[in-house]
Amino acid sequence: MQHNPQTQILTYLMKGGRLTVRKAERLFHTTELRRIVSRLRKRGYSICSDRRSAVTEDGRPTQFNEYYLAQATDACQ
Repeated sequence: MQHNPQTQILTYLMKGGRLTVRKAERLFHTTELRRIVSRLRKRGYSICSDRRSAVTEDGRPTQFNEYYLAQATDACQ
């Protein structure tokens, strides 16, 4: 089976999955999530992102994007 993260990520998002850069790296072995999302958006897919906040294991605050595919009734804000 050929490694094609873009197709795998699109399939995952179409099934209702949500991805962060770290999760994409772990699941699909790619560090290119932002680039893939950009390509998919140019192809017409309505991929939204939510800004999330968390605290790292060593107590530092961090922010990151979580990407998901908009449903027919939803629109990206």
